Amino acid sequence: MTTLRTNLQSRPWLFWGVLLVLAALVVWLGPEEQTLGAGIRSVYIHVALIWVGMGGLAVAGLIGLAVIATANPKTAAWMQNVSWVGALFYAAGVGMSIISSKVNWGNVFWQEPRMRVALNMLALVVVFQVLMAWLPWTQVRGALSALLIAIMLIATYAAPLVLHPDNPIGTSDSAGIRMTFVGLTLLAGVGAVWLVWFFQKSKKVL
Repeated sequence: MTTLRTNLQSRPWLFWGVLLVLAALVVWLGPEEQTLGAGIRSVYIHVALIWVGMGGLAVAGLIGLAVIATANPKTAAWMQNVSWVGALFYAAGVGMSIISSKVNWGNVFWQEPRMRVALNMLALVVVFQVLMAWLPWTQVRGALSALLIAIMLIATYAAPLVLHPDNPIGTSDSAGIRMTFVGLTLLAGVGAVWLVWFFQKSKKVL
């Protein structure tokens, strides 16, 4: 087990190569959808990245509550690395949303409510990440981390649905579509966990 961890840390290309091949297989084998056809494959990727990104930021927010209570610098380091990785996946998910819009609708509807909120939240994520990296007060950084995900959740779920489906997995009649969404999200989650582990083991705080 120690040898495996050492190999993964010293050869990140090996881990990412295997993960990306598995993700590509999941997307390729995933079924097409009646309305979107093959375009749903871009949606698979978009949803997985967004979910993992928001999930990472939510975990960072929970850790932030612990940081507020304890002011522990080690806990704060975990919080910042988890938050940055969550932000990275969220940004990738927003980028993939733009590609998915172009693929499925022929254009990017910048004023569509969920798209507008996603872009605004992406800007907010960048601002909050910079503040958490620069501010010297540990507990304030913890409060910012908790506040960020609260704002994101409220803004995202308050936005009216125009082009976005309410629940693309739960409302699908296809078990294959549901399994593809879940499988790709799990693989993205593994990638996010690995990144946090890598930075922590490298004793780097993003």
